[in-house]
Amino acid sequence: MRMRTPLFVVALAGGLVFVPVTAQAVPCAVTDTMIKASAAWVTRGHDLAANNWSNANFHVGNLAQVRTTGISNHKTWPWVQANSYLLPVDPANPFAPDAQATGEPYLDVAYFHPEPEVLQPLRDTLRAQVQDGRTNHWKSPDALNMALPSFTRIAVADQDQAMLDYSFKSYRSLKARTFNEFTGLWSLNVQTGGWAVQGLAKAVLALPADHPYRAEYAKTLRESVQTLRLLQRHDGFWGATGKDSAATAMITYAIAAGINAGVLDRETYLPHARKGWRALLTALDADGLLGWTAGRNSWKPASAGDSAGFAVGSFLVAGQQLVPLTPGC
Repeated sequence: MRMRTPLFVVALAGGLVFVPVTAQAVPCAVTDTMIKASAAWVTRGHDLAANNWSNANFHVGNLAQVRTTGISNHKTWPWVQANSYLLPVDPANPFAPDAQATGEPYLDVAYFHPEPEVLQPLRDTLRAQVQDGRTNHWKSPDALNMALPSFTRIAVADQDQAMLDYSFKSYRSLKARTFNEFTGLWSLNVQTGGWAVQGLAKAVLALPADHPYRAEYAKTLRESVQTLRLLQRHDGFWGATGKDSAATAMITYAIAAGINAGVLDRETYLPHARKGWRALLTALDADGLLGWTAGRNSWKPASAGDSAGFAVGSFLVAGQQLVPLTPGC
């Protein structure tokens, strides 16, 4: 186990950033595992160069690991540069949320590289969508993770109320079409719910504590995790047809982030987050590669050899949120 410097938490552009405050070393198994898992994926992962939503989710997690531990594998900035700061937009569907997922790691990398060109294509795309005005571009609850965080963070950074209003209306439209108020479920597939709560938690972290939209996102986050906690398996995993490390990481992240944001009750929910994290540790192989990953919203059972960048990214952001909730970290 490595020795880590104690950390405190500050809000930055919708994420939690961990900054050393003393030179006294303490053990932190969470950060050790994060470093190992990110290194395993960049060493053994597949399709690492593609500019797509899965790699975007990985790089969000990769930068969470860097900000939390101070240790970089120097992979995200080259990926961003290779993308030329562009989103993988389909001209036939220019406002598809999957393409906008790439904007989130751009926002995170801008903390280290604040050059204006890093975020300009993202800004241009989001502003064009606001100008378009239609709020039905988000077809699936996945959009709450793929698009809502970028809309919220750019709007907050730019003090753009029109963008905040537009993304909130898009959320309300999606919720009316896909969320079951009675059951608290976005879908019978638990991973779909995981995508939704992961995105909602990011939006909660991005907004000021007194913002009315934050209160609405937090309300829906609570409604969702109240049901999802009942669906946690006895072994700590969540999954549609068996254990799924992707769904488990997303929900663990959302619960831990909600606790850190003060919108979820710590006593009620922290045991579920810790149980989820312990389950995820059993999904790591000896090198730290995360297995048991079901395909995106798939009903096909996962196996030990199934791994994907998006799941590793969610594992890393879950670890980031668990650090301030873990004694000794």
